[in-house]
Order: sequence, then structure tokens, then C-alpha cells
Amino acid sequence: MQVINLMAASLDGRIASHADESDAERKRLGFTNEADHVHMLRWLRQCDAVIVGAHSVNVSGGVMEVLNKKGVHPTWVMLSNRGYAPDQSIWNHPNTPKWLVSCAALPADRCVAEAKQIVYSEGQLVEDTLKACKSAGFQKVLLFGGGQVNRAFYAASGVDELVLTVCPVLVGKSTGVPLVAPELPDSVQFKLQRVEEEGDLVFLHYLVQR
Repeated sequence: MQVINLMAASLDGRIASHADESDAERKRLGFTNEADHVHMLRWLRQCDAVIVGAHSVNVSGGVMEVLNKKGVHPTWVMLSNRGYAPDQSIWNHPNTPKWLVSCAALPADRCVAEAKQIVYSEGQLVEDTLKACKSAGFQKVLLFGGGQVNRAFYAASGVDELVLTVCPVLVGKSTGVPLVAPELPDSVQFKLQRVEEEGDLVFLHYLVQR
């Protein structure tokens, strides 16, 4: 199973100008455009699942519902210790399978009956999440962040590749959200596989060096 960290970041390594930044704000600031959207859809159509933090998917307005090349909707694996209320936008796409990963069982009013719950053991968030993905037969999994989720997966050696869109913007604010939140126990080295350009965007594809 491959885990691919798919992210877009500013020239100063920020994935957002503040923690609650919406997709509309990201577009206005230059973090994303139609070319980046097409790039993301291309990767979504190749994957079996998406792992993402609860806050990241919430501020973006929910999941992106697409069919992959196998003709099924990728499963969205959302890391949340609080779950989601039944009226939140996360549940607006019933065709997309959803898992909620938490440190304890979620109450019924924070997780709809159709969603699968995974309760991870202490300190085993990454390991238990990846084990469940492997057991489900997933072969290609996208990691959508945010910064704290990325940190956890890199710290646990749970990432195989990084696909990074470099956006033509400098955030330059203390509120900016880093690609990987501090602190990583060890630095992570990469090997460049491919570089693509479209307009003002640069798409970098790296392999994680073990």
C-alpha cells in the first residue's frame, strides 16, 4: 500500500494563511486555481482512500465525491475525536464511504450509522489507521493533512511519497499553517521523481527516503 501526501503550499511552506481558511479564501489568496483542482482530481481518481484531519475536511465544506478508475468512490478516512453532528456538510455525499478514526468510541449523535468507526489504541493513531486501510484492501491512499496530521504520519514513517503543489504566494504571517507542524523527531529526506509546471504553479513529486 502506498501513502501519498498530496498538498499545496505557499513559497514559504504554509498550507493556509490561518487555521480556519475556507476553499474560497484559498482561491482568492492564490493557493489554488483550476489547474490545481484538475491536478487533485487526477490523483483522487487513482486512489482507494483519503486520510484527512477532521478540521481540514470541515473548513473545506466536506468531502470531494468522485469515482476512481475502478468505478467506486474512494473512502474518506477522517481523524476526529469529536465526530460530526448529523447536519454537518461532511454527510452531504452519501455515495462516498466514510470512516471516523478516534481515540474512543463516538456517541451516536456524532457519527451516522453508515460510517465505520475505528478506535485507535494509545499512541497508535497512524499504525491502527494504516492497518485498517490495508485490511480493507486499499492500494493507494492519499494523505490530505493538515499540518498536525502530516506530522503524525511522517513521525511514524507512514508516508511513502509527497506530491506538492508550490503556489505563487507568500503568507508571511504567524497565523500561517505549516505543511508539517512542529516538532518532528527526525528530519525526513526525499528524492525528486518528477517536476511539472502549469501557469504559475509547480508540481513536485518526491519519494520519501527510508
